Formats: sequence, structure tokens, C-alpha cells
Amino acid sequence: MKRSIPIIDLADMGLGIAEEPKQSTIDRVSKELDEAFVNIGFVYLKNHGIDNPSIEQYFQVAGRFFQAPKSVKCEHMLCNKYLDMNQRANGYLGSGPEILESKNLHEVREAYDITSLDSFFPDKHQPEFRKTVSELVPKLCKLSHRLLRCLAVALGLDEEYFTRCHTMMCQGSDKNATTFRTLFYPSLADGAIKAGVERCGQHSDYGTFTLLFQDDIGGLEVLSGGEWIAATPIPGTVLVNVGDLMQFWTANRYPATIHRVRVPEEEIRRRQPRQSLAFFVHPDNDVMVSPLNGSKNHSPISALAHLNLRYSQTYKY
Repeated sequence: MKRSIPIIDLADMGLGIAEEPKQSTIDRVSKELDEAFVNIGFVYLKNHGIDNPSIEQYFQVAGRFFQAPKSVKCEHMLCNKYLDMNQRANGYLGSGPEILESKNLHEVREAYDITSLDSFFPDKHQPEFRKTVSELVPKLCKLSHRLLRCLAVALGLDEEYFTRCHTMMCQGSDKNATTFRTLFYPSLADGAIKAGVERCGQHSDYGTFTLLFQDDIGGLEVLSGGEWIAATPIPGTVLVNVGDLMQFWTANRYPATIHRVRVPEEEIRRRQPRQSLAFFVHPDNDVMVSPLNGSKNHSPISALAHLNLRYSQTYKY
């Protein structure tokens, strides 16, 4: 039987619910999240409370930035030597430096990373960029905290165990590496499709979990049970997947599932740019992580040290 990514309904605990969720709702969602993460490491959430028009509006704003002249984008380059250390975690990354699958010669995508609402934005060229991000980030943080509570319940922990480890999300990379990342996959002409060229190579994410909003182009695939499963965009849902650190934290109970974004076979889709918004959730930098079951097979590691190790394996400057 072919595997599929399950869908969980958050109607009774999404952001549209003003009051705190009932315990029965938390228990239900906790059980369904646990089952999904044990079996495949990915899950769709519907009725989560972040409306489609807000995401679509953001894609339009971000798309205008990515389709601006290269000279404009490079003014906001990630790791620009003229920026201070906190700002270096925020900004534009062009195609090339980030190779997620070692066999690939080139991965065709661009990104804009934000770890703080006080950080580096392209205000001069795109003043609405900061506004739309500032509206989305608090909602993403709130949704993440609700999911963290459910995961703590699922694992038999104090309900606030994980939220206490994620108190500084989006308050700067010097405190917490949680990152609001906009991904842009440019149009691909036939000449750009060569061996060793992918939109995004095989990889697992680095942190606790990721919230992913996709446009309707598709191409994301998840490796489960030895087969690739299409993570087809479902309108109104957010896709959530386990990161490496959560796999380590749970002593491999929750797998950080390998995934990729393929170059479409259909020429019409190759010529269409693709966009997604990934909210990479990380613990506070100084949180020490060790397996929750007490396993001594792995030494404790800080959230920041784990991330720096993974970055060193990814970026090719």
C-alpha cells in the first residue's frame, strides 16, 4: 500500500480560536501528530488559522523582490562583509552557495532569510516586504508554540517542556536561530536542465520542525519506506516536518525525513517560477539537547552548536 502524508484538522485549536484549546483537543491533536511523525515525519495541517489570502499576498510581495534586477538583490546579500554578525543571518542568498545534495553541481533557487523583525529588510526597494513579514511572524510563532505543546503531551512530558526551550523565536540569531525563509525557484529554460542540476537536493531540515507553505506549482517529494511520495500542495494547509534536532531529541522516534524539490518534467511548469515559505523552528541557542529517553549513545549538544555543524556541511562559499 502506497504511503501518504496524513492531514490533521486544527479547527478546534487553530489561530482562529481566541480561547485556549480544550484538553480533549490537545490530546487528539497530540495523538495524531505523534502517529504522523513516527510513521512518515510529515503532516498537513488544515484550519490552522493563517488565511490563504495572507500567504498569497506575501508571495506576490516576495516575488517582486526576487524578480528585481540582480544589482538590487545583491545590496541585501546574506553574509555581506559590511553587516554586523546579527545582520549576517538575515538577507538574500542567490543560487549557488547552498548545496544540499553533494552530487549536485548546482541547485537553482534563491532565498531571503529573516531571524528578527528588527533585522535587514529591502525597505528602499520593497517597503511592503517588512510589513507583510511582520504580520506573518507572530502568527507562525503562536502556531508553533501550540504544536510544541502538543508534541510535549505526545511524548509524556510537561506540556510546557518544549515551549520553555523556544522562548526567543524571531528575536535575533544571537538568541535563537528560528528563521523565516522565503524560497524562490526561478523559471528554468531547457538549456538550464543538465545533469547535476536540481531545484533543491535531497536533505533533512536542521531544527525542531518546519512549517511550509507552498504555491500550486508542486515538485516537493518526501522519501518514506524507500519510495518518493509527492507532497502535493493542498490549498489552505501548512505542511509540517520533523528536523534533525527533534530526531536526536526523541532518540529517533520522530524521523527527520529526507525530501527534495525536483525540476518538473512538464516544460510549462519548468518555465514557471516556484515559491514557498519555510518557517524553520529552532530552540533557543543555549538549550542543551540530549535524548529524552536517557540514551547515552549521543553526547548532549547545544542547539547553536548543532546548527553550526549542519551549516558547515551545507554552504560552499
